[in-house]
Amino acid sequence: MSDKKKKSDELGYAAASGELEQILQDIESGEIDLDVLTDKVERAAALLAICRQKLAATETKVKKVTAELAAAIETPIPTEDDETEA
Repeated sequence: MSDKKKKSDELGYAAASGELEQILQDIESGEIDLDVLTDKVERAAALLAICRQKLAATETKVKKVTAELAAAIETPIPTEDDETEA
């Protein structure tokens, strides 16, 4: 499978979360056939894994950005006065 095809098949967090909500509603309705229930539970487990992975990746990115911002704030910005003193 090509990378392009793989990316187009990949669910985003919102889509995975929305599908999980629908599965939950279906299960809570109590009108699901046992065979269908098994499939839905398996799908829900896969969707949860996707959501957890995306949350972890986002957390890592946010921590990196906030660390970079903190470092930038702590680093003094050179002024013209600093250049003339040297």
